[in-house]
Amino acid sequence: MDAPKISVVMPVLNSEAYLADAIDSILNQTFSDFEFIIISEFGNSAASVEILKAYAAKDERIRLVQNENK
Repeated sequence: MDAPKISVVMPVLNSEAYLADAIDSILNQTFSDFEFIIISEFGNSAASVEILKAYAAKDERIRLVQNENK
């Protein structure tokens, strides 16, 4: 598989009310040759994490990174 043309990066912290709309907005673009890196910040709500995991399981362009408190 070739590397994607672009990378889209989105940090997430406790935004479950808007999260699905934000992710769908990126995934539904007409240009599809991209990787979507979503960074789940330390302390993210359980609801936000579950939404992120569900999207990552459905779309192979999503790479979920869980940021640890260091």
